[in-house]
Amino acid sequence: MKRFETFTAEPPCPGCIKLLAQADEIAQEYKGRVEVIKHIGPCEEFSKYKLTVVPAVVVENGLIRIMGLCPDKETIIAALKEAGV
Repeated sequence: MKRFETFTAEPPCPGCIKLLAQADEIAQEYKGRVEVIKHIGPCEEFSKYKLTVVPAVVVENGLIRIMGLCPDKETIIAALKEAGV
C-alpha cells in the first residue's frame, strides 16, 4: 500500500480545503491501495520531508512532493501512478 500525505494550514486556506476534499476522493477511489494521511497544522513530518509551504502533498515517503498549490486531481493521479499505484 502506497502512502499519500497531505499537509495543510490550521485554519485551512481555500487551497488546503480543496486538497483535503481531494484526499477524501482519493481514499475512496484507491481504497486498499493507498493510505491517505492528513496533516493539519504544524507537524514533525513537515520538516522531515523538507517542505516549505502548504498546501503540500507527499506521495510514497517523499518520492513525489508538490508544494505551494493544490494540485488538480489529474496531477494527483499521475503522481500516484508514478509511485506505482
